[in-house]
Amino acid sequence: MLGGGNVDPVLLTKLVDHGLSLAGRYLVVRVVMGDRPGTLASLTNTIAEMGLNVLDVEHHRSGLRLELGTVEVQLTLETRDHEHRATVMQDLIEAGFEVELVE
Repeated sequence: MLGGGNVDPVLLTKLVDHGLSLAGRYLVVRVVMGDRPGTLASLTNTIAEMGLNVLDVEHHRSGLRLELGTVEVQLTLETRDHEHRATVMQDLIEAGFEVELVE
């Protein structure tokens, strides 16, 4: 019998996250862009204009194989489904960002 007392919350969280990932509800992208004031704001403004919810942001400028004067931003975005993920990728590319999918 399954009751509230014997449910492992960590396992439940992992199961929910896994299901959402399989359903295309998460999109993780890597964006490489210039390390200049305003570039991160430009990216986040574009994402906000697209109506996307940002779940996580990582901003790296050192320790990676990046060209001088560039940074890497890894974003986890909330999407509706697999089709929406593809649309978001295309829209970011059309907005001028160097985007790649993170598996």
